[in-house]
Amino acid sequence: MKFNRRFLFLALVVVTAVSALVAASVSGARATGGATRLAASGSITVWVDAVRLPAAKKYVKTHPNVKVKIVTYDGDANGATTLQAKIQLWNRVGKGWPDVIFTEQANDPVWMASKPFDYAASVNGLVPAKVLKGIPAPSRAQCTVNGREICVQDNLAQTVLWYDKTLMNKFGYQVPTTWQQWATLGEKVAKEHPGYIIGNTGDSYSHWVYLWAGQCPLSQVLKNGSVRINSGEAHCSRMASLLDPLIANGATPPENIFTPAFAQKYGGADPKVLMMPGPTWYAKDVFSGTLKIPAGHMTASAPLRWNNEAPVTTGQVGGGPWVISRHSKNSTAAGDFVTYVMSAPFVKDTAPGYPSYAPAAVRWLAKVGKDPYFAANPAKPMIAASAQIWKGWSMVTYPDQPVWSNTVVTQLVGGKSLTSRMPSLGDDLAKAAQAAGYKVVRK
Repeated sequence: MKFNRRFLFLALVVVTAVSALVAASVSGARATGGATRLAASGSITVWVDAVRLPAAKKYVKTHPNVKVKIVTYDGDANGATTLQAKIQLWNRVGKGWPDVIFTEQANDPVWMASKPFDYAASVNGLVPAKVLKGIPAPSRAQCTVNGREICVQDNLAQTVLWYDKTLMNKFGYQVPTTWQQWATLGEKVAKEHPGYIIGNTGDSYSHWVYLWAGQCPLSQVLKNGSVRINSGEAHCSRMASLLDPLIANGATPPENIFTPAFAQKYGGADPKVLMMPGPTWYAKDVFSGTLKIPAGHMTASAPLRWNNEAPVTTGQVGGGPWVISRHSKNSTAAGDFVTYVMSAPFVKDTAPGYPSYAPAAVRWLAKVGKDPYFAANPAKPMIAASAQIWKGWSMVTYPDQPVWSNTVVTQLVGGKSLTSRMPSLGDDLAKAAQAAGYKVVRK
């Protein structure tokens, strides 16, 4: 999503609820992103986060026949339960459901389509088939629950290896292609250039960057519906062992990339981010906007592989979905809205990350490739990574980011090793899964 950056803060963001009743419309069938859609009119209510607000406003301006009430909220950031509480309330009183919700939480649609919430409608027939066919199969599979396709991902969030080309050349380092090379270089950096980093481990989603990419089965839904959580499995242990020395020597500090302290310490005119495994939406927004790293420094390389193992797998951080309500009394306009905000030509300018809809992604990548901010065109590694997201990590109904933050990050800050925290991580994830009604498999 860019997973909107507010997803990333360890503290829950308070709902800001700003509503605006505005008019919007379309007369006759119209084409957006190459997809012909039915005429839309009437009224809808949409809930969006701050990052998606500009796209929603563009719909308002270009669709004067649809009255749109826009409510901005926290996006269910960092595993917040904003939506669960609201949907329970709307179900209880029998009214109030928004026609469309955007959530930063990639796993929200799983519970939104399940009882007792039962909010999500099938997008088939509401979003044109041509648009759905333009979304990668893994993304559509992530939005399919019990055989129903109940959401549309706004963007993909595959992880790549970001690096500072200027600094790598200055220090005489080669860009690594394996996790082992990356770790070895990290130990060298800690000795030769202390204070520079090759990644970080303190974000609420850091396990999605490292453990997901490393094929650690911490969120693997099996065919019978149970979830496999085995933090002691070999793929988990080897990644933890690889990271431990780098956490200890400061090369991958347990610090949050979105804190002012991180930007002050590692960003600015004299940046200290030598490398950074992270999602595609880091792109210009995070490195330039958040960290203030100057132009001509950053670019991307392909996801790291484990030695010479094949296939290469990577994780993802986000992929925020649009969800249409089954209670909507104007599903035509709701589907029209979702189609527009994810496929219109302006998406190349407003999308915070790699658009899920292929034609929009092509336009976005072309713009990124020409952006003088980047030291080299990062598009090719992004495209490659989009097909390498490991399929063994499933979306579940419970949030795992708070578990990682509370069980692992707090202890890493206190000097504990990641290896020592892996058993507790598995235990606490299992408790969360069981509380959500899953049968847990620990082997």
